[in-house]
Amino acid sequence: MNKAAGGVCLFVWMAAACAVADPVFMSMKQDKVNLRTGPGERFPITWVYTEKTYPVEVIDAFELWRQVREADGTIGWVHKIMLSPARYALILEEDKLLKSPQADGKTAAIVQRGTTGRILTCPADAPAHCQLQFRQNGKKIKGWFPRKALWGVRPDEIIE
Repeated sequence: MNKAAGGVCLFVWMAAACAVADPVFMSMKQDKVNLRTGPGERFPITWVYTEKTYPVEVIDAFELWRQVREADGTIGWVHKIMLSPARYALILEEDKLLKSPQADGKTAAIVQRGTTGRILTCPADAPAHCQLQFRQNGKKIKGWFPRKALWGVRPDEIIE
């Protein structure tokens, strides 16, 4: 048996059909990634991702292709080589990036909706926040962001 994005592949009628046991979050590995209507290059391109770190949820697999879902619910297929296990989150609502995970912590920055940040940690001892890292003008900015305003991490997921 082969493993594929957290799932198991079964070989049926000379074609590999893979099912993802539990959906996983991944991110785009390249600056240009085609989203297709089906698992193969013969299927039409419906969208082109232009952000290398854009997070998606892998919900199914077929051979070398992964079916992904975006934050807005859009579903399509991407070649697995275009996906990275690096964890990024999409900011769903503008909010403060805090210097500590306490709600009354000092503000490090204001992060706009639609921005992506690298997930550093979502610890059990700070269940309402995740620590993220952003790049702005060549500088790295780290801080804590409300988990409820993120897409790319599950509500109860612990990332150390």
